[in-house]
Order: sequence, then structure tokens, then C-alpha cells
Amino acid sequence: MKKIERKQTRDHITQMIRYEILSGNIKAGEELAQESIAEQLGLSRMPVREALQSLEQEGFLIRLPNRHMQVSRLEPDDVSHIFRIIAVMAAELFALVPATAGESLRLCARDLAYQEEKTRELDFHLTLISYIDNRYLRKAYQQFLDGYISYVILYLKEDKQESAQLLSELAAAIGANDRDGIAHSTQHYFLSLAEMMRQHMKAWESAEV
Repeated sequence: MKKIERKQTRDHITQMIRYEILSGNIKAGEELAQESIAEQLGLSRMPVREALQSLEQEGFLIRLPNRHMQVSRLEPDDVSHIFRIIAVMAAELFALVPATAGESLRLCARDLAYQEEKTRELDFHLTLISYIDNRYLRKAYQQFLDGYISYVILYLKEDKQESAQLLSELAAAIGANDRDGIAHSTQHYFLSLAEMMRQHMKAWESAEV
């Protein structure tokens, strides 16, 4: 992990460690001590402690009797289950987006195929949920984005055409107020992300053997 030159918030530290775990750089079973991490990053212990606590709550870490944290073991099949649950919850959430937003979202999705920045796909998600008049639900979905979803989009996805097509179909279903279409497009999209994460995990597990 690279030293952080400026003081970062707990969320930034959490995301950094989360990505290190998802990349396989920090391996399952490895112990993390807040003191050593704080020293590596050039930070005080408090934000590191809070970051580790957040990751424990998310299931990435397990607290040990010695107050250290241990990285949880997650199998590729577990990832499929996680993404399936996210897809079900997201479909219910997307069904709350007003139909009037459909055309604007469709244009945003179409443009993904021609834009270089991978963050644009994350921006699409944020734009999508900005139409939902429920702050609690928006925050809940943001937590999904901050985890596996953002990692797959930013670091594993190579072909943007498929996502552009699937999200265009989702936008069209929203515009038609088609709940079945929303559920189908949402499931297809998230399962495509899940497969990328599964293959990634299998690759670095094979490299360890």
C-alpha cells in the first residue's frame, strides 16, 4: 500500500483497503494491525481503526482476540450469491425511478460505449439513483457501489459495449414503466459483473497454488 501524503477520510482508507483485498494483494487469512497500517500510510490510528471497523461490518474482516483483524475467506460462488442479492434489491430500487427519467438515462447509457473514462459507468449509477426521492435508499445503494461493483467497473471491465447495451435496456424499461423488464435487465447486468469478479478471483487463487 502506498503512503498517503495528505490526511484522508475514513471512507478513502476503507476503499483503499477494500480494493487491496479484492485485488488479492491482501490475502484471505492475513492479519491486519491498525498500528502497522497507520505507519505505512503515514496516518494516526483513529481513521485506520474506523476503516477496519467498517470493513468488519461489511464482512471483509474478522476481529481476532488480539484486537487485530483477519481477512475473511470468500469463495467465487459466494460472489455470485452476493451479486444475485444486490440485483434483486437494485431491481426494486430502480422500479422507483420515474418513467420520465427513462430517455435521459438511455442517452447516458448509450454514450458509455464511446467514452474512455470508466468512472462514467459509475456516474450513470449515481445519476440513476438521483431520481429516487429517498435519501436512505440512495445511501444504501451507494454502499453497493463502493464495494464489489466499483471494483469490477474500474479494474476488471474491458468491454464497455455490453454494459452500454444492458444499461440502455434498463433505461428503456424504466421509461416504459416495465417492472419485469427492469428486473430482467438489472439481473443480467449484475450477473455479468459477478462473472468478471469470479474469474478474477479464480485467477489469483490459481496464482497462489
